[in-house]
Amino acid sequence: MLYISRMVGKPQITMALVLSPSAEDRDAIHATLAAYRRALAILDGTKGANLVALHEEAYEEIRARTGLPSRMATLALRDHSRRTTGEEAIDIPLDSKLFSVKGPDSVSIATVKGRAVVPYVVEGYRDGWDDFSEARLFITISSIRILVGVHAGLHAQKEHMMSNEGILARLGRVIAGVVNNAVDSAEAANPVAVAQQAIREIGKISEEARAALGVAVAAGHRLKAKADDLDAEIRDLDGKIKTGLEKGREDLARAATGLQIDLEAQREALAKALAENAGEIAEAEATLRSIASARADAMKRLEDAKRAERAAPAAETPSQRNDQRLADALSAVERVTGVPAKPRDGAAEVEELGRMQRQDAIEARLKAFREGQR
Repeated sequence: MLYISRMVGKPQITMALVLSPSAEDRDAIHATLAAYRRALAILDGTKGANLVALHEEAYEEIRARTGLPSRMATLALRDHSRRTTGEEAIDIPLDSKLFSVKGPDSVSIATVKGRAVVPYVVEGYRDGWDDFSEARLFITISSIRILVGVHAGLHAQKEHMMSNEGILARLGRVIAGVVNNAVDSAEAANPVAVAQQAIREIGKISEEARAALGVAVAAGHRLKAKADDLDAEIRDLDGKIKTGLEKGREDLARAATGLQIDLEAQREALAKALAENAGEIAEAEATLRSIASARADAMKRLEDAKRAERAAPAAETPSQRNDQRLADALSAVERVTGVPAKPRDGAAEVEELGRMQRQDAIEARLKAFREGQR
C-alpha cells in the first residue's frame, strides 16, 4: 500500500494525481496560483538572508496582500530560494495542512477561496521524490495535477489504513457490553429496549464495515488495472529492445532497458500493494461475518426479552393498589378497636353492587368514546 509522506523519511515514489475540478473550483485554484505568484514577487523585492529574516520582513505583507493560507505563505518563503528571480511559477508546494486525500477518488485542497474537494484519477508513479514539500500542485491552462511523495510498504499512517480494527473493537464492545452484560443487568429495567439499542448499534457498524469493504475493493480494481498496464508496457519493451539490438541501435536499446527496469520497480511496489489490499478485503469480509453473527445473537436476545415480557404477570394498577391499602388499613382498625370496620352481614351483596357499579362506569366511558366526547 502507498502512504502519503508525513515526515517519516524520504519518500520512495512520486504519485501523480490528475484533478478534474468544477468550473468554480478551477477558478479558485487559478486564483490561488495568481496570489502565489504575487507572494513570490514580494519576496523578489526583499533582502532577507535566511528564512527567519524573510519571515520577519515579508510574511505579514504576503498574508495581507495575497490572502494566501498561512501555511502556503510559510512554504513560499522556502520555495522562493529554489526559484530564479522573476520566474513565472506554475506550481505551489503543499503540505498536510493544505491538502489531504479524502477517499479513493477525491482530494481536499486549500485555496484563497476556501477548501475545494476535487475528484482525481491516479495518472501513474515514478521512483523517488526530490522536493522539500510533501506534495506540489501544478497548474497549466490544459491540466491541474498534484505530485505527491509517497512511501511503499510502511504502516505508520493509520489515517490511510482501513478501519477494520476500529470496527471490530466497537463490535466487541457492543457484544460484551450491550448485548450480553447490559441485557443481563437490566432485566429489572427494560431488556427489550436494551436489545433494540444493541441492534441499532450493530446496524451502524455494519454500514461502516460495508463502506470500508467497498473502498478496499475499489482500490484493488485500480491497483490491478495499473499493474496490468505496467505488465503490458514491460512486455512491449521486450520487443523494442530486441529490435534495437538487431538494428544496431544499442543506444536506443539501452534507453529502453533503463525504462523497463524502472517500470519493473514500480510493478514490484504495486505487487506489494495488491497483496496488502487482498488482506484488507479478506479482513473486511471477516468483519462483516462477525457483524452478521452478532446481529443474529442480538435478535435472539430481543425475542427472548419480548417472550419474557409477554409471560410476566400483569402489573398491579393504581386502583388495585389503593384498594389493597384501604383493606389493610381497615383490617388494622378492626384489630386495634375490636369493632368490625364494615358490616359482616351482606358483604357478598355489597361486593356484587360494587361490581355492577364498576360495569356501569365502563359502559358510560365506552359510550363517551363512541360519541366522540373523549
